[in-house]
Amino acid sequence: MLFVLWFEWKPENTAKLLAVWKEFKFPKEVKLIGRYLLIGRHISVAIFEAPSEEAILRITHPFREIGIPHIAPALPLEDALKMMEKM
Repeated sequence: MLFVLWFEWKPENTAKLLAVWKEFKFPKEVKLIGRYLLIGRHISVAIFEAPSEEAILRITHPFREIGIPHIAPALPLEDALKMMEKM
């Protein structure tokens, strides 16, 4: 399933975050589509496919003391429109 993760942190945690980012690897079972930094917002965004809740925890756990992860499942808009038409 496709997910969007946006991660917020306080400016004073930036050095800690950079240290974790340098070492962090996405789990093998996760397909990373893209990572982005929202300039000037102290928010990063990752779009990925993950097969399980455990895979998501492997992504968020290393960052647990640095900021707040927000995760939402996502659908391509065209697919969502087709699904909604059937409802």
